[in-house]
Amino acid sequence: MSEINTLAAFYAFSSGALWLLGSLLFMGFDKVNIQANRWLGAFYYILACTFTQLFLEGFGIGGSFLIHLLELPRWAMLPCLYMAVNSYVSPSLPKKKWFFHFVPFLLFLIFSLVYLMPNLFNEQNDLLPSWIGFIVRYFFFIQTIYYWILCFSLLRRHQKNLKMVASFTEKIDLEWLRYLLISVLFLIFIRILSISNIQATYFSPILYFLGIILLAYSTLTQKSIYAIETYHPAEKDEIAPKKALNERLTPEQVEGLKYIVMRKTVDEKLYLDPSLTLSALSDKIGINTHELSYVLNNGVGKNFYQFINELRTEEAKSLLLSEDTKHLDMFGVAIRAGFNSKTTFYTTFKKATKLTPKEYIKANSEAH
Repeated sequence: MSEINTLAAFYAFSSGALWLLGSLLFMGFDKVNIQANRWLGAFYYILACTFTQLFLEGFGIGGSFLIHLLELPRWAMLPCLYMAVNSYVSPSLPKKKWFFHFVPFLLFLIFSLVYLMPNLFNEQNDLLPSWIGFIVRYFFFIQTIYYWILCFSLLRRHQKNLKMVASFTEKIDLEWLRYLLISVLFLIFIRILSISNIQATYFSPILYFLGIILLAYSTLTQKSIYAIETYHPAEKDEIAPKKALNERLTPEQVEGLKYIVMRKTVDEKLYLDPSLTLSALSDKIGINTHELSYVLNNGVGKNFYQFINELRTEEAKSLLLSEDTKHLDMFGVAIRAGFNSKTTFYTTFKKATKLTPKEYIKANSEAH
């Protein structure tokens, strides 16, 4: 019994870490992403309640009322995570109908106040009919899976849409948030494993604690999302239905606009601007973002990210073989070609040429 209690102590470590992490987010420890961080802080607070409950149950501390009180906000936990992810992905857009995500929690709260809590104060043990216990247990599990998939879909859509409007993504792709969601999935997996495997139940306090460490690391390494505000969010740029665009642009018009886009972008070397975005390019060319996006996707056959970075790659190929740039290192060449990230430069260059920049220089030196 003492051995089990020792492992259950890890629930206290997890709970303490989550209370601290939630407080840091609510206080705005890094002064960025404030609204999103508060939603995430609420998620951590509710998760801390869960681990506090597990700790009290493991040691047989606390009465039924305290245990129930800690369990009460659980149905609001994943909606809070969803609101956090939604706020990270589109911080400037209004969150319409957010209240509906918390309806199940409010219904459970009302049911608890009317039916459960009076029974707890009367110290009756036969509190829940079996069907209510079934709903409470399995609705939360289904809700957890549903909201995790919803959160991951939001993030994937964000990362995909970035390439429709930006020529750089490293600082705004919210990659840290992907690791956070993977950490949450790890906690869900432990829960499923502990239900089906008695040995996993024994070691689950330690596994949960490791998952909380991953959560904390992902959260504390987040970057500011202010850069997203420098161009129109993808949702706005893609809001025009394809049918309307098809009616507006004939194939001949697409070809005509394609010629203008290519001539302006290539002849004036607009791609050398490292901060170039879809909206900035549309202003310089003189067509709106919807039409520019449509022409790139349907006329050129590339999204904005591919179009600009492939032009930069061609520029880099020339620079790498030029005598005038022999004094530059690889990052210097990348900057001169319009890249503002070494990672994007290497990735795009390797994809286009099947060679690294150094291999490309060597191959062309040997050819001559």
